[in-house]
Amino acid sequence: MKYIISLIFLVSFIYSQEVQTVTIITTDGSEIIGKITEESDIEYKIETPAGLTVTVPKSAIFKMTEFEGLVKKGKLYRTDPNKSMYLFAPSAFPIETGNKYCRDFCVFFPSINYGLNDIISLQAGFVWVPSLDISNIPLIGSIKATVFQKDKIGLAGGAMYVRIPDFSDNNNDDFNTSGGGGFIFATGTYGDRFNHGSLLIGWGYGHHEGDWELMDRPIIVLAGNFRVSNTIAIVTENWFPPDLEFSQFPFMVAGRFFGKRIAVDIGGIFIIDALSEGLPIPIINFTYHF
Repeated sequence: MKYIISLIFLVSFIYSQEVQTVTIITTDGSEIIGKITEESDIEYKIETPAGLTVTVPKSAIFKMTEFEGLVKKGKLYRTDPNKSMYLFAPSAFPIETGNKYCRDFCVFFPSINYGLNDIISLQAGFVWVPSLDISNIPLIGSIKATVFQKDKIGLAGGAMYVRIPDFSDNNNDDFNTSGGGGFIFATGTYGDRFNHGSLLIGWGYGHHEGDWELMDRPIIVLAGNFRVSNTIAIVTENWFPPDLEFSQFPFMVAGRFFGKRIAVDIGGIFIIDALSEGLPIPIINFTYHF
């Protein structure tokens, strides 16, 4: 019986090797994506999505990882490097272990984002205001925990905090704060790394000189990321604060243009009441993964 189990395991292993799609980085920086069809002691034979067979010596391989994208009808579709974030609101996808990127939201909100593991994602940044002294710049931190992932469903929760300086004494060079605030949220995401949508429910909170206050009613956010091509996606994010009328809700949409490490969002914030007075508020985001 144990020999039969061993044989089944061996056949399953060989089969998994045959269908596995990998990304190979060679020592000269070249990239090869395809399925491993044969392996010897000294080389791999790789079948590319175009149907070509490439022989790669093992001595020339710098790094080999599982390909996280999609191969469809002979074409490669890379995953969006910003799957964990829409325009401002988070999805339930984690940044994942050891991954990190810097991000600049609308020029004024640069941040560093890091995947502590496959559950915890961290962010640290600040709001840059040209007229403020550096000691008075608001600092921002956030944490997200992806507590459930199965098939196409993900659930996460977390919080963002903004530390607000005390501007009551501009002659004081010390960094004192009289308060702060932020956002506590839970988000559910449905989809894969190519097309997904999220429903986020959150409560704003604040504190001033020791007094804490939490919103009575939640803010609802609907967001989505829809792939157009290998390097372009449409991202939408729509906020529904409880105390505003429909004509005052901010609706955001942007085109996301991305490569392996860089993503750029270009779009706008549309508020119905404000459109009669001018153009939408522009959105320009830059992200670099390193």
